Amino acid sequence: MNDERDNEGDQKTGQRVQNERSNEQVQATDREEPSNASNTEKQTVLELHRKGVRVANADHIEDEIEVDGELVNIDQIMEDLSIEAIQTILQKQTAPMMVIELQKWKTLGHFPRSSEGVTRLVRSSDEVIFISHRWWQPAAGHPDDTYGSKYGLICRGVDQLLRRHSGINPSNAVLWADFASIEQDNRELQQAGIASLVVYAARSSFVLTPVQPEPTAARAFVTAQGPGDLVNYGDRAWCRLETYVFLCLHEVMRRDLLYYAYGTAYKYADSANTNPTVCNQRANISSTQNPSLSTKAMACILGQGGGPREILKLLVPSAGKNGGESKVGKEGAHFSRDELPSSGEVTSELDRRIIRRIENDVRTTYVNYAILSMKAKFDAAAEARAQKGLRISSSGHSTLRFLPELRSTFGNVTTSGTSTLNESQSFRERGLLQMTFDLNGKQVRSEDVDFLKSALWSGTVKHNVNVLDLSDNLIGASGVATLFKHVLPHLSSLIELNLSNNPKLGLEGIKALVKSFHDESTSELKLRTLRLSHCLLGDKSAAHLANWLQTSTSLRSLKLLDVGFNDMQDDGVWLLAQASMTRGGLKLKVEGNNISAKMGCYVLLIG
Repeated sequence: MNDERDNEGDQKTGQRVQNERSNEQVQATDREEPSNASNTEKQTVLELHRKGVRVANADHIEDEIEVDGELVNIDQIMEDLSIEAIQTILQKQTAPMMVIELQKWKTLGHFPRSSEGVTRLVRSSDEVIFISHRWWQPAAGHPDDTYGSKYGLICRGVDQLLRRHSGINPSNAVLWADFASIEQDNRELQQAGIASLVVYAARSSFVLTPVQPEPTAARAFVTAQGPGDLVNYGDRAWCRLETYVFLCLHEVMRRDLLYYAYGTAYKYADSANTNPTVCNQRANISSTQNPSLSTKAMACILGQGGGPREILKLLVPSAGKNGGESKVGKEGAHFSRDELPSSGEVTSELDRRIIRRIENDVRTTYVNYAILSMKAKFDAAAEARAQKGLRISSSGHSTLRFLPELRSTFGNVTTSGTSTLNESQSFRERGLLQMTFDLNGKQVRSEDVDFLKSALWSGTVKHNVNVLDLSDNLIGASGVATLFKHVLPHLSSLIELNLSNNPKLGLEGIKALVKSFHDESTSELKLRTLRLSHCLLGDKSAAHLANWLQTSTSLRSLKLLDVGFNDMQDDGVWLLAQASMTRGGLKLKVEGNNISAKMGCYVLLIG
């Protein structure tokens, strides 16, 4: 996607063709389709959503949970919740989805523009391949280089993709590409198309990104584990947005995260050797030829073992222990704060406002879905026990749906490392489910905590949750205050809270945490483990925590405090160590801080 959108109109004024299409002409490109295109597309998205992972050529795994040693199928529960969530997104469409048939694309010989009239409305039988890319000539207002290198990469990449997914009929393959599929000559229609990106991504089966054919990009492609690792792509806000929308919505839709990149991958690429003359000599290119950028760049590679090669690579954030080459994308949409679209590079800050708005819309749907999913997980487990005639602890039952967690285990010993066998037996004797409310990496912000509160307050959750995992999120001081004052005191069985890797927490978050214990409502908390690693705390935060531990009578049940990897020095850790001795029985975890070996040994000794 071009990252100079708000300058596009001025740049392209001189390029507009005289036969500019009107609004009505754009929407009537394919006369075979009904006039109510938007409603048709929305219905198509829901139909494809119900088909689930069929595009992946993988066996569908029924979603199940394990309750007291027995598997309970909750596939339909998850399906209903997913449809409800995606219907909210479908309301965002303001322009019809225009696509190019693959066979037509291959006959063009170049990357087409919207004014060429080669697109048609999407059909229910289409397998849409979403082309996500950065424009290679943004100043000239064109996505490809002068040699058509990107066009060729897309042709070859799509061929490889269809070979990998052999169950797809090539005649049903269509491409969505911004330069052709979003109106380029009418500013109003262009903005409507941009606003509809979320629906276009939801309608697509795949994303394909062509990797720029230059040595630095080729070398980075070898080790890339996610789209953000691609050179001249992953740092751009518009490119990040397309990645973000596709991956988040496809997780909500319970479909495989099939994000591919295609291009030259070679680890011996020499980015310093880019002189065309030298490169041409090495590649034995005749002086009468006019080599493409791809030919020039790849001739600069000083490699072994047969030279560079083009590959199709599956890229999903957090996939990658094997370079992202898992068989299908099932890892989930995972984005740290600095990987979010609104944190990317833009040419105009006006672009960032548009990007942030779309990002927030998608994230709200994604977070709410994750919260309701986990709540419904508890409801389903409680209902399964009730049907077996087992006693459960509940003050009511809700019908909300929940997230695809395959074969989660309930009623068994927790893997959190906190609960002991005796505690586990106690949970079972009291009819408790002993479950983890897991929102790790779900982009939960402070403003989402109120919604989370409503889910945690339900009877099947508040009496049965023993671990609340909010790690790897975006919770700050206000969210912590709400959690400790208005949420945690109502969770009667909670013994562990994980707030690790919330970089927005910091000193203000610790102040809010300490202040919340001045409220009488927190006196009922029975936390045994509090995890605060990777939260950008520092020595000042350590001092606040130490003072609270020494002077407060609250949370005497606490047995483990994890403050690792917080840039604490000896002074801060010393204060915490003294406080833990005052408390008695409180163990500190301080790994990863900037402390001396002597201080590290001291903490181990007192623990």
